[in-house]
Amino acid sequence: MKPLPITVVFFKVLSVIFLSCSSLEGALHITEFMANNNESIDDEDGDASDWIEIFNSGPDPVSLDGYFLTDDSGALTKWKFPSIKISNSGFLLIFASEKDRRDPRTELHTNFKLSGKGEYLALVESDGNTIVAEFGSGDAPLPVQYEDISYGLMQGGGLVPTVLIGSQQEVKVLVPSNDSLGNDWTGLEFSDADWESARMGIGYDENSTYSNQFGNNGNLGNALNGVNNSVYIRANFEVNDPASVTELILKMKYDDGFVAYLNDTLIADANAPGGLTWDSEATSDHSDNEAVEFQDFNVTSFAYLLNEGKNVLAIHGLNGGITSSDMLIAAEFHGKKITDPSLGGPGYLAVPSPRGYNGDTFEGFVGDTQFSVDRGFFEESFDLEITSATEGAKIRYTLDGTDPSPSRGSLYAGPIRVTRTTVVRAIAYLPGSRPTNIDTQTYLFPEDVVDQSRMRTSVTQSQTFGPQMIDSLKSVPTVSIVTDDPSPFMNESSGNIRSESPASVEMIFPDGTPGFQEDGGLKHFGGYYTNFRKKSFRIGFRSQYGATKLNYPMFDGFNYKHYPPTDRFDVMDLRSGSHDMQSRGAYMSNRFTDDSMLEMGNLAPHGRFVHVYLNGDYWGQYHLRERWNADMASSYFGGPKSDYDAVNLNDGFRNDEKVYDGTGVLWNETKQLSSGSNAWTFNENHVDFANLIDFMLLWVSGNSESEVRLLGSKNQGQPFRFQMKDADGFLRSPGHSVNTSGPLSLMSSSLINRNPDYAMLLADRIHMHFFNNGVLTPARNIARLQKRVDEARLGFIAESARWGNRFREYQSWLDYQENLVNNHFPNLTNTMIGRFRSAGMYPEIIAPVFSQHGGSVSSDTALTMATDSDTIYYTTDGTDPRLSGGAVNPESQIASFGGGGPAPVTYISSGHRWKYLDNGSNQGTAWRSKNFDDSTWSSGPSELGYGSDGEGSGTTLSFGPSSSSKYPTTYFRTSVEVSDPSMFFNFLLRVKYDDGVAVYINGNEVIRQNLASGASFATFASSTVSDESGWKEFTVPTTSLSVGNNVIAAEIHQGSGSSSDIRFDMFLRGETTQGGGDNVTDPLFLTSPVLLRARSYDSGSKEWSALNEAFFSIDSEAAGSDNLVISEFNYHPFNPTRSEEIEVSTDRDDFEFIEFFNTGTSAIDLTGIRFESGVNFTFPDNTILAAGKYLLLVRDRKAFEARHGASAVQIYEYTGRLSNDGENLKVINVDSDSIIDFTYN
Repeated sequence: MKPLPITVVFFKVLSVIFLSCSSLEGALHITEFMANNNESIDDEDGDASDWIEIFNSGPDPVSLDGYFLTDDSGALTKWKFPSIKISNSGFLLIFASEKDRRDPRTELHTNFKLSGKGEYLALVESDGNTIVAEFGSGDAPLPVQYEDISYGLMQGGGLVPTVLIGSQQEVKVLVPSNDSLGNDWTGLEFSDADWESARMGIGYDENSTYSNQFGNNGNLGNALNGVNNSVYIRANFEVNDPASVTELILKMKYDDGFVAYLNDTLIADANAPGGLTWDSEATSDHSDNEAVEFQDFNVTSFAYLLNEGKNVLAIHGLNGGITSSDMLIAAEFHGKKITDPSLGGPGYLAVPSPRGYNGDTFEGFVGDTQFSVDRGFFEESFDLEITSATEGAKIRYTLDGTDPSPSRGSLYAGPIRVTRTTVVRAIAYLPGSRPTNIDTQTYLFPEDVVDQSRMRTSVTQSQTFGPQMIDSLKSVPTVSIVTDDPSPFMNESSGNIRSESPASVEMIFPDGTPGFQEDGGLKHFGGYYTNFRKKSFRIGFRSQYGATKLNYPMFDGFNYKHYPPTDRFDVMDLRSGSHDMQSRGAYMSNRFTDDSMLEMGNLAPHGRFVHVYLNGDYWGQYHLRERWNADMASSYFGGPKSDYDAVNLNDGFRNDEKVYDGTGVLWNETKQLSSGSNAWTFNENHVDFANLIDFMLLWVSGNSESEVRLLGSKNQGQPFRFQMKDADGFLRSPGHSVNTSGPLSLMSSSLINRNPDYAMLLADRIHMHFFNNGVLTPARNIARLQKRVDEARLGFIAESARWGNRFREYQSWLDYQENLVNNHFPNLTNTMIGRFRSAGMYPEIIAPVFSQHGGSVSSDTALTMATDSDTIYYTTDGTDPRLSGGAVNPESQIASFGGGGPAPVTYISSGHRWKYLDNGSNQGTAWRSKNFDDSTWSSGPSELGYGSDGEGSGTTLSFGPSSSSKYPTTYFRTSVEVSDPSMFFNFLLRVKYDDGVAVYINGNEVIRQNLASGASFATFASSTVSDESGWKEFTVPTTSLSVGNNVIAAEIHQGSGSSSDIRFDMFLRGETTQGGGDNVTDPLFLTSPVLLRARSYDSGSKEWSALNEAFFSIDSEAAGSDNLVISEFNYHPFNPTRSEEIEVSTDRDDFEFIEFFNTGTSAIDLTGIRFESGVNFTFPDNTILAAGKYLLLVRDRKAFEARHGASAVQIYEYTGRLSNDGENLKVINVDSDSIIDFTYN
């Protein structure tokens, strides 16, 4: 439980006055008010405004014409009522919103708001002096008010249960065939006379599971089975004196989902999509065993919707699929009514009841339980004390994970001795006061965890892994889940549990970093077509459990250049690994693709690895992953989550379509536009095409299923963005056609080819990511994977101890990652570029290649560009050299080709003569050296090899006397003369090999692929090559070659003795640029920082290349501790007081700022500089701070400028907050070297 601002509040004396109206027999009372409304009810504008309830306890109506409401004892006539009456025993609700609305035909709104800190509130007669009722007079002000807890008078006499809808309720049923009814059918006045009559429950069953659940005519059989996933049900019922209903419970049996409406207002749902339509299906299964048990939904907060007399409960039943063998919807509606509404004393009300009787009040809140030792990791036993600040309060606790209550658990009498891994749960209570919620503390003893029964001794007691177990369990944060009955979740062989169970979740850091504890609803997710013993968990944060949001920076400590993580979440997803645990990868695919999309500049789920415990039992290493939903979109793009559509598409990016959040309006528009004649032209406000392209480029580079999720908002102007739903299996050889048409066929070749600008955007995104150290180049791919492997590696020992015999052992997992690093990623980029070119997605014309791709240059640095075309257009003003439609930008410049620069030189190509040795002998290592005598070796032109598919087209090699036991190794040598290696930028080395290769220059190894380190002449290749005839491209530094003669030696290793073929060929060229053609421009000299953007152009074919761009600074240097300081910062701003400040924000933290200063004599490049602790911010690319200049980071720019005025210096916004209590601020560079590090306050 999060402690309240005060530990206990009692009000033995409170000035509350009730005066009868002097001229009438009625009596008016302020019976209830809400001063801190968040979720109780909304006003007509959709705002959660404060509200005040007035009750007439008399037998006659009372007119309030000319009466007043006030929150100021010195201004009794603050807000005047219009001419309006309250009926006898009736209620009137007024919103305290400052909106000042007095039309008696609509909602009433005062011109003031209520203070959550406690203040004065009064109802005043029309004379402006006589107080009818008041709270908080004299020396007894109103107590502090809490969020969504109302305050008022007790009306709780004679509480009796009532059944509004029983088990055999007569209902009206319709299986809709179209959307002609829209949403009208849920309304009270809708005529259902022509609908079928039946009795609850409703559905069908091809077997007999639900045969005793259906009422008369409730088994719809083939009228529903195979016809629709949806069924409409209307249950009409009568209510007398609805104001007396103080509790309302909807009891539901459902297979698989439903949405329930009371008098046209949605009150409850389960497994329901966001964009509900007449043929919607459930978003999840609800098992048969669960479906036959009633699940209670407390809908008391909607009791105000009840009418005197006729009411209707309308239910939209949802099945899990059109081919499902059964469906069931059954409902009961229960309540409690007050029979004696006489008024009692004031107090807090556990359940707000606007326009209804209040029920019992309570005097205050029992002070939260305090634990003398906080959750964490322990080596030694300790005594635990539990206390509450409330005098006389008693404490009950449990040690088995069950929920304590005033009547359950051990009564605390003294310190508890904790000697092993233990979950302690406690509650404090006192008659007349509201008890605390359950506090949960998990104490972990790693030595004890290692010996748990589910841990495999083959790992925990092994000589290699046993000594590492403790460190493994403490290598990543821990998430401890505790639920009252964990047995269903601990039954590994059972199906996935789709309904929520109340649970506690804690995050515990081994280094003592403060974590969190919150309560939520626990269930499994995923696994609709599989049933892995290790299952994924989802914890949802909802008001029925506690907080509606988890406010904690779960993903702090990770550097994200784009979209730093939010610190508020409505869901925690703990992903087991699913297919990726064994058959399709090695646990890393989803983390890798999420990271890739983020690095590419797109929003994607953030994540981290954690250890998970279930009621104290170790459950494995999991991927804690942000959920792609409307709340996530709201966190990053702004606006309410109700504005966002979240869409799911499965196989082929088209099956199982579900709008699982939102109205579906934007989605339906997007589908309609996408099916039109030219989706590119008409879809720009509905689809982020750059994001779509990035998603597809990444997807075709792996081998995961064709499943996607989308987020977009019409109201917020946010087009749909795309994200891999399930990337299991991605980290395998690419398995999809690169020109797959994608979601809604928006990437179809016909659409792209009809739109030159679309084709150009596609080429530009390929060039951005697959060239010039882009996100999908080998080094970046390897670094991204390696970062996550390093994060997970030590913790995976514990994972293998728990699950290794069923999924992957540690060494198997590690081997998989090493194969990706050594063999998969080095060739993937060139493979994909070749496929893009072959599919016509990337131009054959070479994009301009800069002799230096960005960075600091001097004014005398000669920059050149290289291509194979006849023209290069470039700009330095940030614009594209190519205009939309394909015309040349008139502001662009044409590069000149004077021919004065150095030219590339090719030293080896196909047909080059090689010395070779194919006799299967053991040559040791001497053959690699420059001075080795190869005069007895045979020679011949390349390509060299043997096989039936053109291998050995230049020279056919011998495989030995046996075709089933071919020689493992064949050797090759040649020499080349290089007059001056330093004249080149580098050397381009292309190799064809099958299956393993190692290449040496002058005796030094430069390449090793599919071949173990230290391999001998008898060693076979470690894996095969999927693209045997393709060139594999590598870059060799100029220092690898020497002036004059250079000897190049290579060894080719067969995949096995029975393999049918080998091949070997090589291409070697000295490059004067970082790649590109032989046409090199004259030098270009820069004098100021500039973004250079260039395209090649073929004046004959009118073809453009992809765009190449890079930012250049002038004589800048790296930021460091010797030139960058924080010169000023404001970590605890004063509260906003001026109207222009309050208009922007009432949160004082929004006025924080941090000022940087360049103390050096040269400009400094801040690109990639980031905060490791303190706040979340990474300086964007091309951030240059001139010598002697300042730069500002602010939490909210509008707030900062409202207080300080517009700033002339560079200004950026960060996320997070500076601690008012002091903290460490640390700024580091891209290599994680410290630049600034200090602790304040």
